[in-house]
Amino acid sequence: MNGKFAGQCAVVTGASRGIGLGIARRLVTDGARVRVTARRQEALDEAVAALGDPWNAIAVAGKADDVEHQAETIERTVDAFGRVDMLVNNAGINPAYGPMIKMDLDAARKIFEVNALAALSWTQQAYKACMGDNGGAVVNVSSVAGSSQRSASISTARTRPCSRLI
Repeated sequence: MNGKFAGQCAVVTGASRGIGLGIARRLVTDGARVRVTARRQEALDEAVAALGDPWNAIAVAGKADDVEHQAETIERTVDAFGRVDMLVNNAGINPAYGPMIKMDLDAARKIFEVNALAALSWTQQAYKACMGDNGGAVVNVSSVAGSSQRSASISTARTRPCSRLI
């Protein structure tokens, strides 16, 4: 395959639809092979079909903040493709809306776990498996809404920008 990412392999989280699928599609178009991950296998199967044959894209379902899922995904990617050159931390959740002062603390913890800490953990997993010795690139997808003083919510707008610090 030709393209600026020919011979490279990427893991894209939150890639069954939307921005994550769009990123995976662009990487494949530019020659990369991708491992896509998200919560639902059925949606991932549709994403892989949209990305072409199994040579280009493979999937594994799981929760973004599950460290065992992260390790398995990275390990299976290295087994299948021989390497991980790129990691795109796109997964994020926003299950609660409204002012932070009224937010249930368990919901706030879950949002922070998925939207911020999971990106760090995915990066650590990729670094240990391959990138530490071979280099690579990490892209953390976040929201510019978190930069706004108007938002008083802990949702995606407030937690996703934390991934910029990784």
